[in-house]
Amino acid sequence: MKKFFLFGLTIVILTVGSKVWSGVAAAPPELRKTQSLHATDAAYRDGLFLGKFDARAKRSHRVCVGRWGTQPDRASFATGYEDGYAQAAASSADEAE
Repeated sequence: MKKFFLFGLTIVILTVGSKVWSGVAAAPPELRKTQSLHATDAAYRDGLFLGKFDARAKRSHRVCVGRWGTQPDRASFATGYEDGYAQAAASSADEAE
């Protein structure tokens, strides 16, 4: 009886693992590259956080890039803010329906 249980459990674990793995591998390489670049970019992550925060708090859409000193960081922050604000606004619109 134990062998059948362990066999069944192994099959379930392998099936779930393969489904998860195929979902990860299905993302296009361009998207994975963009996600990995943003994952390590502090300015983008900061903008993403503040954009979501402002949208959830129903604040006006206002990008304050002065927090970052260099032009590439400011551009990255603005991109993150736009993405975060749009994501949070879309999720709150979905919840309202």
